[in-house]
Amino acid sequence: MPNWKKAFDDWLRSHNGVICGTKLMSLGCSKSTLKRMVARDELVRMQLGVYRGRQWPDDELQKLTAICVGNPDAVVGFTTAARIWGFRRVEDRRIHVLVPRGSSPNLPGAVVHRCRRIDPVDIVVRPDGIRLTSPPRTLFDSADMLGFSACRSAMEQLLHDKRCTLGTILDTHIRLAHPNRPGTHTMAEVIASRPKWRAALQSDLELRVLEEIERQRLPSVLTQCPVDLGGGRVIHLDFGWPQWQVGLEVDDPAWHAG
Repeated sequence: MPNWKKAFDDWLRSHNGVICGTKLMSLGCSKSTLKRMVARDELVRMQLGVYRGRQWPDDELQKLTAICVGNPDAVVGFTTAARIWGFRRVEDRRIHVLVPRGSSPNLPGAVVHRCRRIDPVDIVVRPDGIRLTSPPRTLFDSADMLGFSACRSAMEQLLHDKRCTLGTILDTHIRLAHPNRPGTHTMAEVIASRPKWRAALQSDLELRVLEEIERQRLPSVLTQCPVDLGGGRVIHLDFGWPQWQVGLEVDDPAWHAG
């Protein structure tokens, strides 16, 4: 086995089976060998200069890797990044890519968005080579696509999982907001709807209940309301009105067994 083959196999395993021609040749593969591998269908061309090992699937993960490997300025963003980060209530299944304004990559099957401002803090590079927007940048960019309620739910999810702080979300909005930029107005409404002191909601169902409490114009409710059971034991109810000693649990009993 040629010396470069092991490095080639290791690269495919760590990059979802995708490699670019320049990388392959830097490992020691000659241009003629690359052509033979393509001719024998050992490598499948995904886009100009980017290939997938034949034994690897042709699914979204490979497509995203190919986009990032073949286009150094491209960043996976919007609802595609939201799905990778595991945001709740993401229905859009399209592939969205963010590139600097003036860039014109040929990305068949992808929705390309051009933006003047893509700061380093907005980009997260995964070990497999996929570049995607950070959670707060993803939230901002996806806000209009998600809609107010789903965006609000995703923000609560990020806060509860401690992937970012409310301050980081606010700073991201201030930095990127522009009257004509998608996401600006929806994100402003989502941020304005949330008191800074409120504990993060743990689930989408809790948010739906909170929205109904607000819609019915019920008295302000305390989230993660602490209840002292004595003996040093304190539990937290999903919602509570301490002034009336009323509490409300909304999640599946499996999460609160005992």
